[in-house]
Amino acid sequence: MASLSARVPSPEEGSSVPKERPPSFLSWKILYRGNSPAVAEVKMELFRSHCYSIYCNSLWSRYKVATLNRLKVCHNDILKRLLGLPRWCSSSLAFARNGVNNLDVIRRHSVFSLRSRVELSTNSIITSVRQSSAYVCGPIQQRWLGLLFVQNVG
Repeated sequence: MASLSARVPSPEEGSSVPKERPPSFLSWKILYRGNSPAVAEVKMELFRSHCYSIYCNSLWSRYKVATLNRLKVCHNDILKRLLGLPRWCSSSLAFARNGVNNLDVIRRHSVFSLRSRVELSTNSIITSVRQSSAYVCGPIQQRWLGLLFVQNVG
């Protein structure tokens, strides 16, 4: 039975021997360049599984707007590269057409989930923190409210 892993040639074999790649690399290459609907679904599932998990983003309270903007550009560029779209292409259109969430939506979902768990918790320690002025007036609560609710400026 043939081995599933590819053999890496030694330097003594000379440069005429093509470098063999692991099967996973070849499947990623096919996935990256493929254009069939099935490949597109797999690409979007990979994007969801790898780019939706921005750990602890609901706890971010002190950051520069420029830092968050750079993170958004990276997030947008990952999707565009995965889909083979040019960098100048509309990110919001790419997200909408492929049914995936952009960074703002991911952050809102994360904040809503954590805030709901904190507000509904019956744990005495969490209740004490929730009733403290540090929670009510603190920077995290202000960021949460800014993300979750539209502020009418008028």
